[in-house]
Amino acid sequence: MRPTRTAAVAAVLAAALTGPLLTAAPASAAPAKLADDFNGDGYRDLVLAGGRYGKDYRITVVYGTSSGPGTKVQTIHQNSAGIPGSVEEGDGWGESVTSADLDRDGYADLVVASPGEAVGDLQIAGGLTVVWGGASGLGSGTVYHSPIAPEYAGSGDSFGREVVTGDFDGDGDADLVASSDSRAAAVLLKGPFTRAGGHGGSQSLGGSYIYPYVMRLAAGKVDGDAATDLYILGVDQEDINLRAYYHRGGSGFATRAAAVVVPEATPDSPGPGPLTTAIGDFDKDGFGDLAVGRGGEYTDDNSGYVAVQYGGANGPNSARKPVKFTQDTSGVPGAVETDDMFGYSVAAGDVNGDGYADLAVGSPGEDLAGMRDGGAVTVLLGRAGGLSGTGAKAYDQGTSGVAGAVEKDDRFGFTLKLTDYTRDGRADLMVGTVEWAGETLGMVQMLKGSSTGTTGTGSKSYTVSSLKQSYSDLGTWMFS
Repeated sequence: MRPTRTAAVAAVLAAALTGPLLTAAPASAAPAKLADDFNGDGYRDLVLAGGRYGKDYRITVVYGTSSGPGTKVQTIHQNSAGIPGSVEEGDGWGESVTSADLDRDGYADLVVASPGEAVGDLQIAGGLTVVWGGASGLGSGTVYHSPIAPEYAGSGDSFGREVVTGDFDGDGDADLVASSDSRAAAVLLKGPFTRAGGHGGSQSLGGSYIYPYVMRLAAGKVDGDAATDLYILGVDQEDINLRAYYHRGGSGFATRAAAVVVPEATPDSPGPGPLTTAIGDFDKDGFGDLAVGRGGEYTDDNSGYVAVQYGGANGPNSARKPVKFTQDTSGVPGAVETDDMFGYSVAAGDVNGDGYADLAVGSPGEDLAGMRDGGAVTVLLGRAGGLSGTGAKAYDQGTSGVAGAVEKDDRFGFTLKLTDYTRDGRADLMVGTVEWAGETLGMVQMLKGSSTGTTGTGSKSYTVSSLKQSYSDLGTWMFS
């Protein structure tokens, strides 16, 4: 059964709210080694963003330790000291979140989008709040608005509904790319950024080749050089095919370098539904590969699938056709069933430390043990030649070591992230659920990476109660 947007909303990455407004770091400062280490202690920090849909968004920060996110917790919202604005219905503060060291001071900074924010009389203009990192964690924030004039008078462009970070122009500074419901489609904000609101300039990435509505942004290393590359997932104006528009990092980043069609579920139902993306080098050839999860596809059975476009020296490798994975693919656990939603979430990372990126695939609509929408996650392993079903394993709340139990409407796998939280060289799997636990909503579980792959042994779970939060909706709409 299709998961709906419940009172739960988002999940991401970061750390604590203290400290005065500081001046920008000198240009000579070394940037943070980890894009999500906000207090500079060498451990990645976890951020859970949630709230009743359309209002009351907030971010719960869980600081990292040697065993993963620990017990030091903080909550940030627009009514927090030092954070611009105020909590208002419809702002969507936290609907998209990313992180990087934007001012090169050695501490990662948190970027929080609010695509529904009004700017003066302009409704739904949107904006990006950068919450600055420091020795004590996250502190005060600065807001950045779109530099592109709105396409229609009186109506904003939902700037920041999608936002990603990377060194897109290849100059060594962290940049931002944010979506815009205008002719711009997406906007590059160049680094370095300052706490007074300055940055290194901007460029529009849009044009007539794409509808104003950008569905997803995927940033990563694709062509093998040092600059970050970008895929814009959107729909061509001439037809209704979903396309991945490729922008190669470097001096020519603003110009589209290539485009590929993402396979549709069926020829007679091409309308793209919800989708998720991940970039990883699944065949260890030095080039990043794009995985697109289509678990929300609008088809008769809504069983879902994942499409993988392999990368090459010039971006998407046109010599290799996209590969589709379903639960009927040889070696993949389970079977294609109505409303499983295989591919509703995807995440890439090396779970066993063999140097190949692996792919986690969520199917939150999976029925298990007679329980509707119990949910499951399948991990496909990377190897020479790319992903395959060989050795794939499925995990759910009945897996040994995983907290809880398979229950109706838990939707285990609703959101996913693969990141090495324990510093052992293997990616740990963060899994979001939409389960009720007493009067609270949502649970996040960490399944550790190991030499044999993802394991339930030593797993950890996080709930509103365990994090000692008064807020009752610890949602899991999205990791970032």
